Order: sequence, then structure tokens, then C-alpha cells
Amino acid sequence: MIIGGGIAGVSIARELSRYELDVMLIEKEADVGWGQTKASYAICHPGARWKQGTLAQRMMVESHRMWNQMVEDLDLELSRIGELVLAFNEGELQYVHALKKQGEHNGIKGLEILDRSETLRLEPHVNPSVVAALHMPTAGVFNPFELVFAFSENARANGVSLLVGSEVRGIRPERGGFTIETSGEEIRARYVVNAAGLHAEKIAQMVGANNFSISHETKSTCLILDRCLGDHVQHVVTGVADPKAFSRFKVVMPTFHRNLLVYTPIPEPSRGIEDRAIEKRTLDITFQTARLLTPDIDFETHIIASFSGLTARNNRGDFIIEASQKTPAFVNVALPPPGVTCSPAIGKQAVEILRNAGLRLMEKPNFNPHREKLKRLRDSSLSEIAEFVGRDSRYGHAVCRCEKVSEAEIVESIRRGATTLDGVKFRTRAGMGRCQSNFCGPEVAAILARELHQPYEKVTKKGPGSVYVAQKTY
Repeated sequence: MIIGGGIAGVSIARELSRYELDVMLIEKEADVGWGQTKASYAICHPGARWKQGTLAQRMMVESHRMWNQMVEDLDLELSRIGELVLAFNEGELQYVHALKKQGEHNGIKGLEILDRSETLRLEPHVNPSVVAALHMPTAGVFNPFELVFAFSENARANGVSLLVGSEVRGIRPERGGFTIETSGEEIRARYVVNAAGLHAEKIAQMVGANNFSISHETKSTCLILDRCLGDHVQHVVTGVADPKAFSRFKVVMPTFHRNLLVYTPIPEPSRGIEDRAIEKRTLDITFQTARLLTPDIDFETHIIASFSGLTARNNRGDFIIEASQKTPAFVNVALPPPGVTCSPAIGKQAVEILRNAGLRLMEKPNFNPHREKLKRLRDSSLSEIAEFVGRDSRYGHAVCRCEKVSEAEIVESIRRGATTLDGVKFRTRAGMGRCQSNFCGPEVAAILARELHQPYEKVTKKGPGSVYVAQKTY
């Protein structure tokens, strides 16, 4: 049993699906990837900022050796656009030189210090007072939703069971395994992997395996801007991280689909583990930090979406992937950032720990490592679109005009596991455009109702408590 359907849980599920095992992944939300992973800004970090000797750094190095094959096998969306770390004074210039040295020590290729003129040539919209920049060409950006669904779909295709919308309420260690009490049933498992993210400490406490603590004081704010600004920045543009500053890290970057994303973690107390609210104060701070990097971009006018998420950090300051000393068949996986970048190696590391804990692993002769992503109109030529329509006329019916999403794509996303409006949105981008589903939302809901054989008024945005339409009352 794997508890938690974030990037760690689904990568472990996919790795375990290689073997003759009965594996189930349980997730309390209505879909996978809706915790920290959904609020990720989805950078494929090159690895310069993590010191050697940490498990996070080792997982990053191993993952970078695996990503090219992963992209090919799982048909993933990864764009290697590179990162520029800007320096605006002598102290920051010393930092980027030190960061370059550490990155080279970590084995990162192609690192280069650029002077002011070269920096502005690459990125004309960055602050002209820039002194220099560290260029890290191996950095990239993922489509984080596609990444989670790719792991999950391939794991399911290879026999892993997925139980969503079910919360773990308790775990009883018993002879030969565990009984997991969920919101719907009790399930027996010989081994348990705790990949519950923000809730990992709570899950570990259920079996007395909580030799770590999880904090979530850092609340990250992301702003998504219209794609008309997507070409204003070509790289992941960051400033020098200052652990003493209120806003320690700042990013302006294009997403994989060329929206502009602005990100700032705000280290202020959250109102609880489910706090996702964005306050005007944090918006103002996010604008201020973004303008330090790119002062001539009109952020406010072009915001189409904003969201906030909590980051789970543990008291050890490193990745935790280990079997409990008290109960070796119970494995804790508690990850601060950068879990997305390190996900391929995390899966392998967890499997090796399970092997050492006694799990017998026999490889499947028919394991299929491949998965194909959705065929999308917006990525297709006119001749390809004509071919799609010839096979399925629903490709000729555009439901989401902003993102050019057809009815056929929405139906296929439902076949792959979408049961909510957000489930469709994260798989197809229907509703992610400038109008934010104001035009396509009702039709997507109608398609969901039709394909899932349920009343229209039962369709939800993101599961229980988020019904899309309410019946009129008098």
C-alpha cells in the first residue's frame, strides 16, 4: 500500500509495477497530484544549490541520468530552457561564482558566468541594473500535471490499483502486516509506504514511526499570466536566494505551455495544513519581488489565475526515504523540494529499501514502460488534425477555444481517470486559458455527466463539497 498520490507516491507506484506484486495507491483527494505537486512551479533543477552528501543531491544526480529515457518512455513534456541566476551587486556576484563552483563540484555541465551585456542579450526584459548572471543550461520546465498522470497511468497499465477520494484514518500493525482503516473500508497490506506529503508525520504517528516532524510555515504564491506575455522571458529567471530575507526566493519564468509564472515563497504562519488562501499582502510582495527581476512587465493587467500552496519541510533538512527501525515494513518518504526533479530516483530508492526490508521482488516479463500522452489539437498540424477528425469526428468540435481543446480530448481524459472539472482541466488544459472556463465550463460539465452516466448537478469542480451547479431554491 502506498499512501499519497503526489509525485513521490506515483513514481514509487510506477517503479513497483515492474514486479509481481499486488500494489495499491490510496489518495484522499479526488485525483492524483492535487497536494504539493499541483502547487509546484515545476522546474527541473540542474542541482547546483544542493550540497554534496545530502540524499536530495544524490537523488537529483541519479534522476538527471534517467530523465531522457523517462521522457521517451512516458511521452513526457519537458523543455530544457535553462536558468539565469541574476546578481545585482558585488555580494551577489560572489554568490553566483560560489554557486557555479558548487554546481561544477556536483557534476553539472555547461555552467557559465555571463556579463551584463550578454545577460541582457539573452533576456532583454530583465532589470538593466543586473551586474552578471549564472547561466545553467540544463535547467528545464515540466508540465507537472502531465508528469503525475504519466507515472500514474503507466503504473495502472502495469497492474497497480488506484483508490482516490479515500482518506487513511488509522493503521494497525499486526502480525505479517498492517490493517489500514480508510474512510470507506479496511485494507490489509504486508508493506506500507508513507508518501503523504504534508500529512506524512500524521501517518507515521499511526504506527509509532514518527522519528521526524513536518512543518509547513512556507506558503508559496504563484501567479499565472496570459500567454501573450510568454515570450517576454525565455529562461527560468531567479534572484540570489537570501535565507535571511522575508521573501527568500523569487522566480519569473515561462511554464511549459508558455504562460508566464511568477513565484515567491512567503515564510509566514499558515492558518492550517489546508490553508490555500492568497491575501492582498502576499500578492503585493510577489509583485515587488518579480519587478526586481523584470521591472518592465505589466503583471497586474495580465493575471489569469493565482494559487497558493504549502511546502512540507522536515526537521532534518533533507530527503527522508527510509524504513522505520521499529517497523521495517513501514517506509517513510518525506520530501522537501525538489521532489519533482528527483522523482525517478525516489521511486528506485524506495523500492530498494523495501527489498532490504524483506519484500520479494520478481520482475514481470511483460512490464510495459511506455505510455502515450493525449493527442492534442493545439500541438498538431492541419494535416494531423484532418487525420484525427477522419478517425473521430469529436476532434472537429472545439470545446475550449482559449486552449484549443476538442471534445475527443475531454472524452479521452475521462477514460484515463478524470472525474471532475479540474481532473479534465489538468489533463487537457480545458479551462486554463484567459477566460478560465467561463465559456467552456458548462459544456465540459455536460460531457462529464454524459460520460460518467451521472446527473449534471452531480458534477463537481474538485470532488465532494465543490458541486459545479446548485439547483435553484425559492
